[in-house]
Amino acid sequence: MLEKLKPVSRKMLSRWSSSEDSLIRVFRNSSWLFSAKGVGAVLSIFYLAILTRSLGVAGFGEFMVIVGAIQVLTAILKLQTWQAVVQFGVPYLLAGQHKAFRRLSAQNFWIEFIGGLVACAALWLMLPFGAEQFGWSIPVEQAIMGYGVIVFLSVRSTPTGILRAQDRFGGNAFGDAIIPIVRFGGALVLFVTHPSMTGFLIVWGLSEFVSFVVMWLMVWRRDDSVRPLSDGATITAVPPSRREFAAFLLFTNLAYLVSVIRERLVVVIVGFFVGPAAAGLFRLADQIANSLNRLAEVFARPLFAELSRLFAIGQSRQSRALFWRSLRVSAISGGVLFIGLFALGQNIIALISGPEYLAAYPLLLLLGAATIISLAGLGLEPLLQAAGRARNALVARVLGLVALGLLLVMFLPTFGTIGAAWAMLVSAILTTIILFVSSRAAIRAPQTSTPDSPTV
Repeated sequence: MLEKLKPVSRKMLSRWSSSEDSLIRVFRNSSWLFSAKGVGAVLSIFYLAILTRSLGVAGFGEFMVIVGAIQVLTAILKLQTWQAVVQFGVPYLLAGQHKAFRRLSAQNFWIEFIGGLVACAALWLMLPFGAEQFGWSIPVEQAIMGYGVIVFLSVRSTPTGILRAQDRFGGNAFGDAIIPIVRFGGALVLFVTHPSMTGFLIVWGLSEFVSFVVMWLMVWRRDDSVRPLSDGATITAVPPSRREFAAFLLFTNLAYLVSVIRERLVVVIVGFFVGPAAAGLFRLADQIANSLNRLAEVFARPLFAELSRLFAIGQSRQSRALFWRSLRVSAISGGVLFIGLFALGQNIIALISGPEYLAAYPLLLLLGAATIISLAGLGLEPLLQAAGRARNALVARVLGLVALGLLLVMFLPTFGTIGAAWAMLVSAILTTIILFVSSRAAIRAPQTSTPDSPTV
């Protein structure tokens, strides 16, 4: 019996590794990222436990306010370029125009690096105000500045785009996996020696730097090859105009900024207006809920790359089919994840951080629901971006952010952290509805180009 099953298993494995079915391609590339995220999810449980137990509720909240502020500043000033590399680089690779692809990559490198320099200057100017608000010592201020400089100057988005455009998700996964590995190792060393806010900031900065080095090493193992078109078709890659490139970069970065503000700035606001302890509880719940969001990104990023490829070669029918199939998968997955969160949420909090953090459970349910609402519609934004409608995705994100701001003004003063969690949930529902309405036009509108002679 086993002998009969072996050829079947080999056949299934061969089909998995070589299939050109779009959804299988997305899952195959997702499996690489999932391996990295899986490592990160497991290790993050341990280093989060060390972090929360070492610093206490208030100390942990203060630490996450610092990290959140750095990430918000990164999103504002340091442009994310990986989507532009994929969107405009994939047609170059499909057309065999490797020099054009390298020029595009170099252009995006300098865009990202210059933004990082501006962010360093901004942090230097703003740091004294934060130190006055929270009473940070000189060593803590220096650690914050050092952490910020490393984050800002580590150009990681461009190599991420290069690897994804070249369909090298394995190298991308390895670079991502380094961050939780370094954080776990560093947190473990601090736990057995002398845990402190400064020490954890050094470890977090070191993880970003090592990942930056590894990502570029993966890129320098040069591989300009890209999968050929299965039907033997050829394309002509037309360079984007400056206006087209700038518009795409602007809209995708504004959408990213909105998502980071929604995810990180709320923690900073809670820390400033309610207190570090409240921010600690809110961030713990948000951290656990966002582990689900990391799983969503595992699927969404390869989905964007595959949709970009299909739109580049004019396969509008296949892109619509892929979208609907992915939407069904994500909706079912979201329902299962929420049931698990409802049943096991309290045990997860107690296991990771101890009983003093159990007050975060109601927050976890609300923030988890908000994350899962976004998970159910994770294919909406990649579809709009791949279809050249990044502006629509941005409008949806901005409207959701405006709603979040208004709800925070209404709920935070009266209800505190639970009010902030409700604001996050309502904002997520509104954003997903707007994204779905906006996506209907992209789903229904066929492209005029054909697989025989598409242009980009």
